[in-house]
Amino acid sequence: MKPKAFYIWIGLSILCAAGIFIFSSIEGTESAAASMTIAGYLRLVLDLDYDILNFLVRKTAHVIVFFILSFCVTNAVKYIVRRDRIFLVAWGVSSVYGVLDEIHQYFVPGRVCALSDMLINAFGAFLGAGLAYMLFVRRREQ
Repeated sequence: MKPKAFYIWIGLSILCAAGIFIFSSIEGTESAAASMTIAGYLRLVLDLDYDILNFLVRKTAHVIVFFILSFCVTNAVKYIVRRDRIFLVAWGVSSVYGVLDEIHQYFVPGRVCALSDMLINAFGAFLGAGLAYMLFVRRREQ
């Protein structure tokens, strides 16, 4: 029987994946309006071009959500995968989900399937899996 924490992390992973799917299902114009609103607020504090801020907001969102997903997945798979494979499995699962998310966006009006976003998703997943591994797996070995 798996510990209670395993089921909590699985649940959080599924919730995170569902949230990503839901936000990816928002049509392009509505999604763009949301990121432009955030960029507008940031422009009040940062002296950067509006288009650059909008770009940074959208790409940072990719990193953050896949960081969170991978962090949760890492904490779930540590109960079912050999210790030396935890990071790679968690990163791989999260990165594959990032690719599938981009393919899903191809079918959403106003959205695109971008290789650059797939790589950004994988980067966020790498960071999330790495931090979770260092905090909760590697630390326990010492």
